[in-house]
Amino acid sequence: MHSIRSYLSTLRSFGRNARLYILFSFLSGFSFAVYFLFFNLYVISLGKSTSFLGILVALPMGMNLLFALPAGLLGDRIGYKRGLLIGVTLTIASIVGIGLSTSSLSLLVFSVISGLGNSLIWVMGAPFMAENSLEKDRTHLFSVQFSMNTFSGFFGFLIGGSLPGLFSRILGAPTGGAIPYRATLLVSAGLMGAAFIPILLLRESKRKGSSEHVDLKAAFAEPGLTAKLFIPEIVIGLGAGLLVPYFNVFFKHTYAISDGLLGALFSGQSMAIGIATLTGPLLAARWGKIRAVVVTQFASIPFLLLLGYSNLLTLAAVGFLARAALMNMGGPLYSAFAMERIGKRRRAAVNGILTMSWSGSFAIANWVSGRLQET
Repeated sequence: MHSIRSYLSTLRSFGRNARLYILFSFLSGFSFAVYFLFFNLYVISLGKSTSFLGILVALPMGMNLLFALPAGLLGDRIGYKRGLLIGVTLTIASIVGIGLSTSSLSLLVFSVISGLGNSLIWVMGAPFMAENSLEKDRTHLFSVQFSMNTFSGFFGFLIGGSLPGLFSRILGAPTGGAIPYRATLLVSAGLMGAAFIPILLLRESKRKGSSEHVDLKAAFAEPGLTAKLFIPEIVIGLGAGLLVPYFNVFFKHTYAISDGLLGALFSGQSMAIGIATLTGPLLAARWGKIRAVVVTQFASIPFLLLLGYSNLLTLAAVGFLARAALMNMGGPLYSAFAMERIGKRRRAAVNGILTMSWSGSFAIANWVSGRLQET
């Protein structure tokens, strides 16, 4: 009971910037959930192959690989608020562009823009939260931000799952066709526009990036520590890239479920992840951050096997939900751990390296998975 009271007291101590960033995470998570649920299905409805889909899914991650470190250096120079504003603007433009595209070339171009926007958002997030929190409440802030992002995904998946059917009836378009999915993606762009507002209201830190120049050499000032932090990201990115982007295609093709049921399934995943990440600080307080990460992520493996090898939708759904909760529970703990070990001036740059590590391996695995599914 004392631990719970202490937990709630810490939540109330969050500052204005931290609360606005949590609101941004909620709104952007809503948008990403709608987009993620139907992007693959939209591309397939345009008549594109799964191997081309694999390229599209891999491209944003590939851009993260190329741009994450420059994005981190840019954030340390211009400030995290400006970096986030640019990232959100590019993300909105990419969603609108993809939603209005039919040609392979335009889909490729806007996927690249999506990767640039996502790089800025992801790279700025962790150092921004570290800068706007005290060490004693940092673990809670990282966990609450992540859980709000996933809780919003619950509503995004649940409500988003009904949108294609709704637009199909309103527009008189065939169910499963490109037009209902296109309209749904444009709704996602509008939601991301709403997420722009909390970022505008942020107060930039008194720290001036231009007076604290961080170059590439400074980013690698502690190569041993940096390597220890990014190697786990590479391993996890490879595993996630093979499977996670294609879960919606897997359930549609294997069990022939409706868009509504697919949305409900993914909303359940978001709720499970959200609840799990809120318990993360309690586990970290008892076991330590790293031990909590290792135990929960190893515990997710049997449920991944259940998801892949079960012939029953019910058991596959249990594996899907439990794997997601356990695997993602430790993510905020690891991010907080990494930021605590990095000097303030180098946080965005080093977070860029970590993002590059995960995104690069994720992109390679995306491409490989798409090719394997085509054969």
